[in-house]
Amino acid sequence: MRLFIAIELPEAIKQGIAKIQDGLKQSGGDANWTRPGGIHLTLKFLGEAPEEKVPAILQTLRDAATNRGPIRIDVAGAGAFPNLKTPRVLWVGVAGEMDKLSSLQTAVEDGMERLAFSREERKFSPHLTLARIKFPRPRDNWQQKIGEIQNVKLGGFVADHVSLMKSELRRDGAVYTEVGRMELKEPEARSQNSGERR
Repeated sequence: MRLFIAIELPEAIKQGIAKIQDGLKQSGGDANWTRPGGIHLTLKFLGEAPEEKVPAILQTLRDAATNRGPIRIDVAGAGAFPNLKTPRVLWVGVAGEMDKLSSLQTAVEDGMERLAFSREERKFSPHLTLARIKFPRPRDNWQQKIGEIQNVKLGGFVADHVSLMKSELRRDGAVYTEVGRMELKEPEARSQNSGERR
């Protein structure tokens, strides 16, 4: 099984991403476009794992999600990796409660490392991938296209769970299936206290 851990996006955000992609595609550049329905906020890519390891992954994911509470996420801004002059990956940015998001990602990374999954060496840089450019060419003018949407705002949402996803590579693209999810709940003591105040 090819697995990864991610936060899923609401349909309205995916529709906004699709519109942005439609505008960028008019440049005529050569790129592999991510299907909007398959875009996730990836926290950890696990790669190939045996099915019998799924229960341990889910338990570790539960531990990472415990007592964290929902996370407010805003989808805004756009750019390219490694930079606009030589773009290889086009992306839409993520903002909001980044401290909480980074803390969750670190807990996921630590937990998966204990299950013998390799630790990601690169610093966590939350983003949503729009496309991967095969061969950047000056005439494609990606720099101008990204510049036009650099300050885009697609709205926000509250992430109340984190999902373990399975990826199946097919001829017509990858198909993603949720294997399991863990709720991002407020700590019990905090929930009880807030109830008492009511």
